[in-house]
Amino acid sequence: MSYKKSIWKIAESISEEVKQQFPEIHPVLLQLLWNRNLRTQEEMDLYLGPDWSRDIHSPALFHQMNKAVQRIFQALEQKETITVHGDYDADGVCGNTLLLTCLRDLCRAFLFDEKLVTSYIPHREKEGYGLSVETVEHLNTHEHTKLIITVDCGISNKQAIDHAKTFGTDTIICDHHAIPDEIPDQTIIIHPLIKGETYPNKFLCGTGVAFKLACSLYEEARKRGAKIPEGFEKWLLDLVAVATVTDVMPLLGENRLLEMFGLLVLNKTKRIGLRKLIEISGGTFGTLDTTSIGFQIGPRLNAAGRINHATEALDLLLAEDETLATELAMRLQETNKERQRQSSQMFGEAKVFLSTLPFTNILIAISDSWSPGLVGLVAGKLVNEHKRPVYVIGKSGDLYVGSGRTFGDFDVTSALHHVSAHLEKFGGHPQACGFSIRGEENLKLVVDSLHAFALEKIKQEDLIPHLDIEKELTLEEINWSLFDSLERCRPFGHGNTEPLFSSRGLTLVSFAPVGNEGKHLKLSVRSPQGQILPAIAFGFGDRAQNISLGQSIDLVYHVRVNEWNGNRELQLQVEDIIIKNNV
Repeated sequence: MSYKKSIWKIAESISEEVKQQFPEIHPVLLQLLWNRNLRTQEEMDLYLGPDWSRDIHSPALFHQMNKAVQRIFQALEQKETITVHGDYDADGVCGNTLLLTCLRDLCRAFLFDEKLVTSYIPHREKEGYGLSVETVEHLNTHEHTKLIITVDCGISNKQAIDHAKTFGTDTIICDHHAIPDEIPDQTIIIHPLIKGETYPNKFLCGTGVAFKLACSLYEEARKRGAKIPEGFEKWLLDLVAVATVTDVMPLLGENRLLEMFGLLVLNKTKRIGLRKLIEISGGTFGTLDTTSIGFQIGPRLNAAGRINHATEALDLLLAEDETLATELAMRLQETNKERQRQSSQMFGEAKVFLSTLPFTNILIAISDSWSPGLVGLVAGKLVNEHKRPVYVIGKSGDLYVGSGRTFGDFDVTSALHHVSAHLEKFGGHPQACGFSIRGEENLKLVVDSLHAFALEKIKQEDLIPHLDIEKELTLEEINWSLFDSLERCRPFGHGNTEPLFSSRGLTLVSFAPVGNEGKHLKLSVRSPQGQILPAIAFGFGDRAQNISLGQSIDLVYHVRVNEWNGNRELQLQVEDIIIKNNV
């Protein structure tokens, strides 16, 4: 009997001609490069041996960068209040922290008043996403703000920016979200996707855009005589590394360069609060990677905005006192536990809700009792379980607030354009989106229209899970030379996933359920030529009762290292399995 969870899609093998063209590159590594559409020596050099001075793009390539820099220095010199307005997720909080850090450095370098640099992050449920008219009025009345710098938002907030202009307040937008039909025209825009923008990297996160602004500000400060060392801005890369992963930006090209150097900085970060958070979450300095960000750091930073207010995370990242930093990190740890509890409860309720509905191309779960701050997490869990795009909608006051997560190639944000007439506001990326709806009538129209759109656009074969396999290997090809070559592909993440391989016609020579309640399966397999390798299949423990020694087996797996008592051995981490009849 065959057991299989997904369609296996094996990449087309590179030709002998390609192998001869790049004989110095391990053939499996060359296949991986080819699969990532890296075809020239220059592209491969950037991937395998990134060089900061050679490969990083100049911030000056942004058309309006110099204009933004001059306006900021003008504000500092004229003692105008500058407010950095960030989003409430990890990207917005990291970007807010980054620009505040930079602006305070400039104030110290030129003896400007640091109190004139302020910050603002909206409350997720009470205020919603982006810069609002109400916030503009608040900043004018209470802060006397004359320059607003948005981070990870702003491009969709023309009304608020126009309103700010009536008070004599200028705005600089640092954003990366999808471009709306109508964009602000009374502002300075630093955004890689704006029409006519020639900045090469179109996939910067919001913090990445803010980093480019900070680099230009430090450079201008040096020109004006500030004693800021060359390369000083690299100490901001820990924030860029966190935001790039948490906002699921592709780790190729310049983003991969930013992530690699960012991880180096993260592992020796000077931010006391970030260090405390990493320690409390169980991270180990020197080994922090994209997984550490995705499962330890990111969720805790995001928890603040989902449960309480994102300023908890901002205060932590800006903390300079060790006692305060410890207290804030512990508070964020407890907030994250509450986030886990509430999202788990909502997930269970969402599954019950969906069980009463027809199973369609997309799933839409709705409840007046669900917290808008957690609907995105629940959507992500439902995608993992049901393998199709999901929208989850909660309620805040008189607004329905929703979040979407994609599966396959379906663009959850683009779909919202087709129902925009019934939305209060919306935004996001192809993979994730947020939106709000006023009134039950509009809610019904949005739900019905999204289902109709998905029925037209999504084919049934698009909803079958598939595994993208880099190459089919024999067990004899799996050795330390191969492992070392694969390590050159790190850091792994969106757009540069950890390589998957397949092997067929293996013989099962041992197996045993392991872990709590035997949830996992430990096994050994032998190739036709006699090579034996150990493997671990997490979540496959239930297969043990249906298999026997000597059966033929096909595997999809990652090549990993198993370490114990100072020993190291190569091990296959199984992602899918076909167990055939006895040979």
